[in-house]
Amino acid sequence: MTQQLTTPKKSGSHGAAPPSSVRPGFGDWARRNRSFLAPVGALIVMIIGFTIMSPQFLTVGNGVNILLDSSVLMILALASTIIILMGSIDLSIGSTLAICAFTGALLAQETGDNNVLLLVPIVGLVCGLLNGLGVAFLGLPSFLVTLGSFFVYNGLANYFSGGQPVTLMPGGPVDWFSGTIGGVPVIALWAVVILVIVHLVFRYTRGGRYVYAIGGNEKTARLAGAPVRRVKVWAFAAAGTLAGIAALLQLAKLQSASPDMGAPYMLPAIAAVVMGGTPLTGGIGGALRTVIGVLVIAILSNGMVLAAIDPHLQDVVQGVVVVGAVAVTMQRRRAAVVK
Repeated sequence: MTQQLTTPKKSGSHGAAPPSSVRPGFGDWARRNRSFLAPVGALIVMIIGFTIMSPQFLTVGNGVNILLDSSVLMILALASTIIILMGSIDLSIGSTLAICAFTGALLAQETGDNNVLLLVPIVGLVCGLLNGLGVAFLGLPSFLVTLGSFFVYNGLANYFSGGQPVTLMPGGPVDWFSGTIGGVPVIALWAVVILVIVHLVFRYTRGGRYVYAIGGNEKTARLAGAPVRRVKVWAFAAAGTLAGIAALLQLAKLQSASPDMGAPYMLPAIAAVVMGGTPLTGGIGGALRTVIGVLVIAILSNGMVLAAIDPHLQDVVQGVVVVGAVAVTMQRRRAAVVK
């Protein structure tokens, strides 16, 4: 008597689907996207909490203030996103803003023409290019290269200014980037334009894909034919250019340049990137996620001021929030490469 061999039925309308084809539930989806859901959840909780603590928080006027305060940070955070996605870091982003702003302010003062302020992004391009060349061709860690340039650019800004602020006269770019359109600050609109450009570059260009590949695994990207050195130089140059644009908008906002104007932005820019779900190890995340991190930092700072929280405690709260966000968003499987 022979035994008849039968084959299992294919999944369909007359058979149960194999376990591997079962769609994951909400819990699985939430675990995969926790680096995005965590900061969004924190943002919602903060908005509700600060609205209860201060009636002035959820007003149009305060919304404009948040946009003003977050616009420059947004552009600097996007610059940091480019570098962190690559698995590197730029500690000179704030000092690049300072040297760019001072170079433009001093040129405008000497020539009596504010139109020279349009050269400020080029100064940022040069600063970023120097960082990129040091990282790509000298074989030095980005941490050390940008730490050195942090001191260099800060020192040059203080030297050129004599430690004193430089005031700009009205006219030209100072007026172009000031004011509001439809109640929205002009510098906020520029920040949105920069966001869209950076997002499109990473999503649709070969250079953007190379940045992700290098951040994922630099050796594999090199073996696959990616021009690693060239991409690193390009990325740091792009970040420096964005820092120069941020300096131009900051000049229009303050109508002056001071030696320490970039200091408050360096660590918040990096924190915004990580809080948005882009890990320091690189290869994951993007510009749109950085927006969430920027809003978390801007709303947290604004809300604590309106809630009359002690300034010293504000630093404590911000530090706890940053550490908590990193703990939630960090991928444990890649923790071994975080130094």
